[in-house]
Amino acid sequence: MWREMYIFVAVMKYLFLTLCLLACLSAQAYYDHRNVRLDSLEAALKSSNPPEGEDLLRAYDELMRGYLPYDSARCERYARKALSLSYQLNGLNKRQNALRHLGLLRYGSEKYDEAIDYFQKALAVIDTMATLKRYTQADIDDARSSLYGALANVYNMQDKAHLAIHYYQLALPIFEKYDWKESQVILYYNIGELYGQMGNLDEAERNYLKAIEKGEASGDSLMMVLPKKGLVGVYFNQGDYDNALKTADETLAYFQAHRTEEPSDYATMQAFKTRIHLMKGHEDLAAAKGCIAKALPYTRDSEMMFDNASTVYMAACEVAMAEGRWQEALEYGLQSVHPDSAATIADKGGYMLLAEIYTELGEKAKAREYMYKVYDLINRYATDHYQSGLSQMDVLYETTKREAEIAQLAKERRQQQRLLGLAMALLAVAIALMIYFQLAHRQQKALLAAKVALETEAKERHILARDLHDSLGGMLSLLRLKIEGGTSQDETLRLLDNTHTELRRVAHHLMPEELLQGGLMSALHDFARSVPGAEFQTYGDIRLNQEQELTLYRCAYELVNNAMKHAEATHIDIQLMQDHHEVTLTVSDNGIGIRDGNGMGLQNIRERIASYHGTLRIVTSANEGTEINVTLPL
Repeated sequence: MWREMYIFVAVMKYLFLTLCLLACLSAQAYYDHRNVRLDSLEAALKSSNPPEGEDLLRAYDELMRGYLPYDSARCERYARKALSLSYQLNGLNKRQNALRHLGLLRYGSEKYDEAIDYFQKALAVIDTMATLKRYTQADIDDARSSLYGALANVYNMQDKAHLAIHYYQLALPIFEKYDWKESQVILYYNIGELYGQMGNLDEAERNYLKAIEKGEASGDSLMMVLPKKGLVGVYFNQGDYDNALKTADETLAYFQAHRTEEPSDYATMQAFKTRIHLMKGHEDLAAAKGCIAKALPYTRDSEMMFDNASTVYMAACEVAMAEGRWQEALEYGLQSVHPDSAATIADKGGYMLLAEIYTELGEKAKAREYMYKVYDLINRYATDHYQSGLSQMDVLYETTKREAEIAQLAKERRQQQRLLGLAMALLAVAIALMIYFQLAHRQQKALLAAKVALETEAKERHILARDLHDSLGGMLSLLRLKIEGGTSQDETLRLLDNTHTELRRVAHHLMPEELLQGGLMSALHDFARSVPGAEFQTYGDIRLNQEQELTLYRCAYELVNNAMKHAEATHIDIQLMQDHHEVTLTVSDNGIGIRDGNGMGLQNIRERIASYHGTLRIVTSANEGTEINVTLPL
């Protein structure tokens, strides 16, 4: 199922990029395709009586907007002229517009960090506009929504889903306020796409359905079919193949009529139908072959992006596999993945297909090679997305804090004005002193709250990093050992699926699946059975709370992983004992011993048990094995 999700995200990303470019080209209304309006404006600037002051600023602004779609150098030149003149004339609205266009130019050249910097500067200008009566609320809302959408687009293209959703959600209330239906459709669709990318299918479906509702209200056929295309992927990954097929047929009715304008969408929808017809309970090989035959010719189109072609090739590969045409399946499979240097997590599905194909062809070395690639992709994906998630939390924290500070400053300003008026009427000195002490107290509380929030956030990040190291690090190391040990493909794939499940569990609850279902003893039994040479024994009636069970489970995971990975142990004993006063976890092995008793894994264990006043005892000898006891008082 995850393979389909990654392919779906890649296809949706292409359509989203198209929408972003269309948004950037909205300025075409400022010229008539013969450049008459722009030429006449430039001629006026060079005339003997050129515009001055506000008229000159308006000319720069119009030239900047007019040249955006097709002449970036001229657009930037006039944007900088408008920016400079706006400071002389205090033209805040034109200033934020110039900053926004400079950001759009950086966005178009994929200089995303520079684009974000310009957009944030423009937002700061709008904050100032909001305090002045000379700007209408409609002007402020229009400018804000444009910048929120622009920031969301940048973060979307950087695969920073949390930040993109944040800014889309800031823009939506403004679009709803003015009933801009097409804008609402695109934003709801983009939010749905991002939730799909994160694996939250329920939220993705909810936003797609909202986009369909707005699209039907707009009467625009493209706005109606766009979110339905997203729903196909949601239904497919939910296993609801009936609705997936029905919705795919509805979208194909549109793309069939617009194959010239939307050839890639037509081909990818046919590929989705192909794969639906191969699913259990919906097998129709003849229908699958008919759909893929309609899609494959479009892969020869030089304009078709790789991700779209990959979707078609994977569907063709699966059809060939279903018919036992393994050599042909291999050719399609190889065409569906990026070169190794450009591989992404979207290639995971293609790699798994290739591993299966090479197994059927009897090329075990190649099959093992592609299983290693799957492992490497998952490992890199987990690391990259963890780091990206922390970065996004930093930005969201700073953004939320900034917005809260602006709102608080505005609120305090209004309060001060009222209090000052009252002070003038009653007793100026007494009221002024009261205001001073109130503000000082509020600032002190705010600083304390901010300090506590930062300390809490740092602690939570540390815990998250530790859990990712202990749980997923151990499972991925075990997976590599099984692959190198020649374990069967079914067993390897089962462990790979378990690793995927654990990844989602750590991200959402930081709680192992086995622990949730059967408790600590059951989880350790299951764990020991999955480790070659490991045995588990328990003594006493083990009764612990969930936090203590999680702590001991993580400790066992880390100790067993260290014994296999560093001590080269071939036999490991895991024991769990409890009496009236304490519970003890013992892990002993026949490995080469511990060289460094202060490694990251052991340090993690010490930190875990410290809050329970627990103790860690290590007995080790070179080439004679190791015994480690973790004791928690009750």
